[in-house]
Amino acid sequence: MKSERMKSEKSYRAYRSHRAYRSYKLYFSLFTLSLFTLLVSCEKAEQAYSNHVARFSFSPTNTVPQLNAALNNPGQFCTIAARNSQYVFHSPGIREDYKYTLTELDRKSKYVLGLSGFIVGVPIMADQLSAQSSVVCFDLACPNCYEEASITRDLTLLENQRAKCGRCGRLYDLNNQGIIVDGEQGTSLYRYRIQYYPSGNNMTVNN
Repeated sequence: MKSERMKSEKSYRAYRSHRAYRSYKLYFSLFTLSLFTLLVSCEKAEQAYSNHVARFSFSPTNTVPQLNAALNNPGQFCTIAARNSQYVFHSPGIREDYKYTLTELDRKSKYVLGLSGFIVGVPIMADQLSAQSSVVCFDLACPNCYEEASITRDLTLLENQRAKCGRCGRLYDLNNQGIIVDGEQGTSLYRYRIQYYPSGNNMTVNN
């Protein structure tokens, strides 16, 4: 009788040990899967940004109608380009461009506006990298003309949150990570990291 009880207890301990091992194995598998998903997500987010140099800061943003509207209203975008010692801000919804003359401090800051300038604004759709509508920044140059022919051809900003290249004819969707929605297949718009601080009326682009 005692022998049977010992066998029963041993079997029960083995069962519990096996069950604990199975639980541990399940938890470990879930942890590994979660870690892998996190790493893949981080890698995809990192790959979404261009490797081209971009370094720019501007304040106060509320003094420029085109920029102020683009930073604070979903569906609005403006371009920023350096032309003849000036920063030119353009928006298709505003007739006249805003021209800001560079100061000595601006020149010493050695800002780099990507390849050709920036397209800045807030998409109507939630951004896949942040899951919310936040400010985005694309390069003003057509990425496919640059990659195929080493040409920094400026895009034309349209009123329907699209940007078009007059050379290759591709149409890019600013609401959806700058993907091509018309024309030959190719690379989406180059994208840069951007921070906007409404309380300080300051915008910074970096890469």
